[in-house]
Amino acid sequence: MPFFQARYSILIISIISATIIWFGESLIHFAILDQGQSFELFPKDFNELWMRSIICGLIIAFGMFAQRNTNKKLDVEAEKMRTLKATMDTVHDRVGNSLAGIKLLLGDSNRTDCIDQETHQKLIHLIDDTFENLRDISSLEEINEKQFHNDIYHLDFNK
Repeated sequence: MPFFQARYSILIISIISATIIWFGESLIHFAILDQGQSFELFPKDFNELWMRSIICGLIIAFGMFAQRNTNKKLDVEAEKMRTLKATMDTVHDRVGNSLAGIKLLLGDSNRTDCIDQETHQKLIHLIDDTFENLRDISSLEEINEKQFHNDIYHLDFNK
């Protein structure tokens, strides 16, 4: 239901508003302006009917226009999110495979004492942190950009 609400909420609000205005106009004419007359939801006076129709039509037309523009923005955001997810899945796959290979090489080098234990631990920790960051970025549900410098933006994600 949230997708439906996001896609049609402005249009629904404009239709409800137009209906309330139409009914309110009829009620005002019945209670205040044309006292003693029966309640008319659709007035017999052509001028009054024409005016209400134009006003309500304009409200609904504005709602359609606003909803169309909102839907375009939602489409752009959805496309950005699909592109980001595809990119991050590719990066996670490629970089993850490379890091796993480096980790295997480090395991072999640790057995042959090519590097000292402290450097080995730091490299393993760095690789594990990178894996965790890639996993966090791959599971983003919302795009939040943070400006790093002039025209350079980074994804802002919370751990």
